[in-house]
Amino acid sequence: MTPDRWAVLFACAALVAACTAVLAWRRRDRTPAATALAVTMSGVATWSAADALVYGLRTEVTRLAYPPVLLASVGLVVAGTYVLARTVTDPSWRPARRTALLMAVEPLCLVVAGTVPATRDLVMGGLAAAGPDGDAAVVLGPLFLAHTLYSYVLVAVAYTYLVRCFRRVTGVLRRQVAILLGSALLSTVGNVVAVGGQLDGTGTDVTPLFFLLTGLVDCWAIFRGGLLRLVPVARDQVVDTVPDAVLVVDPAGILIDLNPAGERMMRSMRATLSGDLVGRSLQEIAGPNALAVFGATERLDGHRVAEVAPGVWLDVRDSEVADPRGRPLGRIVVVRDVSEQQERQAAVERLNARLAEQVEVIERLRAELAEEAVRDPLTGLHNRRHLDRALAADLASRPRAGELSVLVVDIDHFKSVNDRYGHGAGDTVLTAVAGTLAGAVRAGDTAARLGGEEFVLVLPGLGREQAVDRAEQIRRAVAAGRHALDGDDVRVTVSIGVAVCPADGSVSAALLEAADRALYTAKATGRDRVVAADAVPSPQVVAVPVPAAARDDVAVPVPAAARDDVAELVPGA
Repeated sequence: MTPDRWAVLFACAALVAACTAVLAWRRRDRTPAATALAVTMSGVATWSAADALVYGLRTEVTRLAYPPVLLASVGLVVAGTYVLARTVTDPSWRPARRTALLMAVEPLCLVVAGTVPATRDLVMGGLAAAGPDGDAAVVLGPLFLAHTLYSYVLVAVAYTYLVRCFRRVTGVLRRQVAILLGSALLSTVGNVVAVGGQLDGTGTDVTPLFFLLTGLVDCWAIFRGGLLRLVPVARDQVVDTVPDAVLVVDPAGILIDLNPAGERMMRSMRATLSGDLVGRSLQEIAGPNALAVFGATERLDGHRVAEVAPGVWLDVRDSEVADPRGRPLGRIVVVRDVSEQQERQAAVERLNARLAEQVEVIERLRAELAEEAVRDPLTGLHNRRHLDRALAADLASRPRAGELSVLVVDIDHFKSVNDRYGHGAGDTVLTAVAGTLAGAVRAGDTAARLGGEEFVLVLPGLGREQAVDRAEQIRRAVAAGRHALDGDDVRVTVSIGVAVCPADGSVSAALLEAADRALYTAKATGRDRVVAADAVPSPQVVAVPVPAAARDDVAVPVPAAARDDVAELVPGA
């Protein structure tokens, strides 16, 4: 092949390598491996360009400048390959300053030696322009061979890292490593062939052509294979930095690895632990009590939460690890300290309990206030407001409950009690009568004070005869009572009117009016008696008692305005 054709091939190799370097450099913010690949391909582009100039120009200047440029390019390729391998296998790795200096010292020394005339032949001598057949004359000096050996050693170390990474990772990351490893091996084989072909003093360095293939493979990998798109994450970037404790336990229960958070947690739980934790049993490290607690804790949603010490709550998740054949390799245990969350949850539960108690108190107070709103403050019986609601509700349900009776009770001669003994004594009498009425009602009955000395009892389910019997019991109980008023032993009586639904009315107003008419009849016919509505005379007239000797025998009709004419008190009766 003619020198011009060699020049074209090397120029193409330089162009492809430069494009690959640019593509990699644009991805440098994703991974340091992109920067290393850009440096490597920059060295390849410079190396190929130098060969293109030597074969294309064939001048003395290019002949003299070729050795130092070649050595600088080779140094970039070797250093870039090493850094690329290290960063691909461990993205957190960065070359230390000492490592960078050591990798730079040897290429710089060779560049200087290849530039200085006194040492130029020790590096590369007898370099002559290529002849018509395309072969160039070159004598590789001992320093160049030593440099080549050094480069091969460094590249072999880089390949070792890539091979180990290839065996460890899976999926797309494994494919990325395979691409880098294959392309690097391709260029290395080409370099070995080229150096071996030039040991006799003639031949063409075809290494850039192999790098041309390497560049093409890397370009395809970047565009089509996702190279540098997905970046492997190093263990110390994940496991060692997570706040949760991560423990790896073998099938025998021996701890074989843990992260710094796990070591801190284990030592904080058991202050007596000393020495290295790896290689010791999990029972010895965590303690039998903690393991017993978790062994007795039910697994919920793949994890267990238990209190292993007073105030110390742990959330534990574990998963089995097996080899490709399904044989168990151990367990990965992830432990999180949830003591603060549990304490907050307990505080919330305590607050909820206190709130529930307060709501209960408020509801009780509200019920008491609501009850007080429908209670007469003096007697404790219900008031007219509650009576209206209760009577309406009882009438609405009466078709199911049967008959309903209403008793209207009035204290006889109550005005005389107030006039003679004062309103305080009157209140005492009202309270006593109210107590008698309250004791006479059943569950579901209603006892209310209408106002003054008048009361109403609503008795669902009672017919006329039963209601009259109940009224008689109340009348006798009141009459049997004695009240100490201002030194006197006073007896009071009541008059009671009885009305029954539906015979005497089917609505509240009609029923109360019928019972009220019966009450007026009881008061007009002598008081201290019970009168049912069916025995009431015409509402236009009422009866008043005649003198005591004959009041149970004769009744004289008089106008209704005269029914409250006389009051009778019986002191000491």
